[in-house]
Amino acid sequence: MNTERNCQLCGGVPEYSNYEIDRDTLAVQCIRCGRFKITNLALEALRPEQKPLLSAFCRRARQGNNFVTILSDNIEQLIASLPKYSPPEKLDNLLELMAEMTPRVGEYTQFDSDRDYPLLIAQNRDEVEYFTQELIRRGYLDGTMDGLALTMPAWERLEQIRKSGHASTRCFVAMWFDDSMREIYDQAIEPAIADAGYEALRIDRHEHVNRIDDEIIGQIRRSRFMVADFTGQRYGVYFEAGLMLGLGRPVIWMCRKEELSAGGGLHFDVRQFNFIAYESAAEARKRLRDRILAIEGEGPVLRGPA
Repeated sequence: MNTERNCQLCGGVPEYSNYEIDRDTLAVQCIRCGRFKITNLALEALRPEQKPLLSAFCRRARQGNNFVTILSDNIEQLIASLPKYSPPEKLDNLLELMAEMTPRVGEYTQFDSDRDYPLLIAQNRDEVEYFTQELIRRGYLDGTMDGLALTMPAWERLEQIRKSGHASTRCFVAMWFDDSMREIYDQAIEPAIADAGYEALRIDRHEHVNRIDDEIIGQIRRSRFMVADFTGQRYGVYFEAGLMLGLGRPVIWMCRKEELSAGGGLHFDVRQFNFIAYESAAEARKRLRDRILAIEGEGPVLRGPA
């Protein structure tokens, strides 16, 4: 039996809404917001401006038949884990969403601005409509009252986005997550990326509710470039660097100097790349910052073998 008429996040009529046995937690299934459970304490603590952000978090979370749980003490954490996109990034993201919801080239997209605006991390459908009109103005969408279809320039634009990731300010960091690497990340990699004007993303410090492999692939696709530290010879770093190269995007190669020497363990397939061989965090920070800044210049070291 439904006990709540409106969704607590988007205000729409949910498909399902009912209190659990203890009457302290409301379970909701909403076409806009997805599946979530929210406690009474969280409902009391929830501010109006937080609702669309939590709606976006819940809708974007792939939980299968499970529910995202919203507690009074995790609201800020859930919101903080959402990526922050600029208007140009949102425009590209909307085009990608519309493409993903297009059954076949030439057919109308099934993206619905009223239903799907949380996927764009938008405040409401009006924000999505603004970006939709801009896509039409640029010749990326065409259609009638029956629907909108992506044009060939739109598919060409999507190919450019997937190859370059140029609109992103994010750098994916692939590395060994052992405590022995804490200093090199906290004192060299993360600050060097910030010094160069980018945002570091390390998957073990990134809050998410997806399967870890799906989240890694998704975040790599959203990143402009990658810093890959091969210290410790982790298989995952090799995989992630290979995926980024396959997308045609820059990889910055790093490793402790002793592991780059003969017999140090570095696989021969990557030895031809121009590694930053470091002995200290201070040295690594300076060299990494300079290497990142080369992205905006000639930057041959970022694009392949030295």
